[in-house]
Amino acid sequence: MLIALIRGLAMAALVATLTGCAAGPVNPRLDAYGPDGYRYAKVRGEGAEQELFVILAFSGGGTRAAAFSYGLLEGLQSITYRPPPDAERTLLADVDVISSVSGGSFTAAHYALFGVEGFKRFEEDFLYRDIQGELIARALAPWNWVRLLRSDYSRIDLAADLYDEVVFKRATFATLLQQSRGRPYVLLNATDMTLGARFEFTQDQFDLLCSDLSQVPVARAVAASSAFPILLSPLTLHNYGADHCDPDRFVPPTWLKSASEPSNPPRRQALARNLMSYRQDLKDRPFVHLLDGGLADNIGLRGPYIALSGQDSAWSVYSKINNRQIRRVLVITANAKTGRAPGWDRRESPPGISGVLGLVTTGPMGNYSFETVQLIAEHFGRLNADIETYGACERIAKAQCPAFSMPFELPALVSFHAVELSFDKVTDNRDLQLCLEGLATSFALPRAQVTLVRQVAQRLLMTSPEFLDAMRAIAPGWQPPEVRIDPALIAEACSKD
Repeated sequence: MLIALIRGLAMAALVATLTGCAAGPVNPRLDAYGPDGYRYAKVRGEGAEQELFVILAFSGGGTRAAAFSYGLLEGLQSITYRPPPDAERTLLADVDVISSVSGGSFTAAHYALFGVEGFKRFEEDFLYRDIQGELIARALAPWNWVRLLRSDYSRIDLAADLYDEVVFKRATFATLLQQSRGRPYVLLNATDMTLGARFEFTQDQFDLLCSDLSQVPVARAVAASSAFPILLSPLTLHNYGADHCDPDRFVPPTWLKSASEPSNPPRRQALARNLMSYRQDLKDRPFVHLLDGGLADNIGLRGPYIALSGQDSAWSVYSKINNRQIRRVLVITANAKTGRAPGWDRRESPPGISGVLGLVTTGPMGNYSFETVQLIAEHFGRLNADIETYGACERIAKAQCPAFSMPFELPALVSFHAVELSFDKVTDNRDLQLCLEGLATSFALPRAQVTLVRQVAQRLLMTSPEFLDAMRAIAPGWQPPEVRIDPALIAEACSKD
C-alpha cells in the first residue's frame, strides 16, 4: 500500500532530509559528439519502407501499471498474421516504439533488454515479487543509514541499486543498444523538476547535457521515471554544458534553431526553449533533477505526439509519412489509471496523505493525457483532409489541362488507429471494474491481482472495437482469440478479506 511505503521509508527520509541528502551525478561526460549511442536510427534503422508503424504507450501506476502493460505485450505476442509479402509474424514483433512512465517503465525497459525470452523472468523478478518490501527492508537496514548520511547517496540510489540488482541485471544503455536488434526503441520518461517538462533517456536528450548515456544503468532511468514525490528523492544528473564538451562539434537539430522564432506556435517555442535551457543556462543549471515521469505525462504519449505531428523529433514519424515510408499507424495505450474515490465526499473528514498525493500527482494529468490522444487523432484527420483536398485540386486541374502537374507530391493517405486500454472500459462487469479501479498504487500486489490485471489487459485488447477495426484492415479475415477470465480468479483478487 502507498501508506505502508510512506511509513517504511520514513526513517530513511528523515535521515536524508536532516542531512540535505541528494543523489549524486550518475552520468559521465561525453568524450565527443557523434551519431552513436541510444538513438532511434541505431535501434530501428532509417529509410526503409514499412506498411505499419506501431507505437505503445505505458502509463504509471506501480505494479498495477507494470502488470497491465505486460498483459498488453502478452496479447500482442499471441497475435499472428501474415502481412504481404512477408512470412507469418507476431504483432509484437512489429512494435517500433514504446514510450513509458513510472510503473510502465519497468515493463518497457525489461522487454527492450530481454525480449519475449525474458517474459517469465520479468514475472519472477518483478511482477510477483515484493519489491516494495525489499526496498523498505533496505531502507531500514542500519548499514544503509550510514550510506544515506553521505551527500552523494539518497533514497533514489537505494531504489536504483535494488532495481539494478534484481530486475535489470546490471544492464546499461550500451547493453540495451547491443540487445536492440528486432526490438522496439524505448523512451523512458521522467520529469524535469525545474521545467515541469518531460525528460527522456535517449542520447539525443543527453547530447544537450554533453553526457554519455551508454554508461548509465537502465535501472537509473527506470528509477527516475518512477521516482514518486516524497517517497523517493529526485535523481540528479550532471549538466556538463556546451562550453565544456566539444562545442564546435555539437550541431543542434535544424528545427531547434528555427523553433524559437516568434512566428512559431507557442507550444513549439516552449519545447525548444526548454531543450536549449540545458545548454544556455549552465550557470543556473549545472545539475538536472528528475522525478516521476507521470508528473509531466501520465500515459507516455507526449513524445509520440511530437513525433507524429511534426518534425521536431529525432524519430519524426511525420517525416517518414511525408517520404511515403509509412502507410498505417497504430497507437495502443495501456492506461492503468484508477477511479476517483467516491467515498471522499460522503465523509466530513478530508482524505489522508496517500489520497491527496495520488490526486495532486495524477488527477490533473488524467485530463491532460486524454487531450493528447485526441490531439493525435485530430492531427491525422486534418492531414488526410489536406491530402484529399490537394488530390481533388490536382484532378480538377488535370481535367482542364492534362499536361498540368502539381508543384510537389503529397504522401499517400495514412490510416491511423488509436486504441486505449483502461479499466473503465470493462463495461460488462461493474463489480470487476470497481475492483480494478480500486487496486493499490504500490510495488507489491497480491499474486491473484497481478494475474487478473494481466488477463484483463489481454481481454480488453481482443474486444476493443478500435483494435478489431485496425487488425481487420491490417490482416483481412483475422479473428481475435477468445480470452476468458476465471470467475474464481476474480473472486480471489477482488476479495476484501
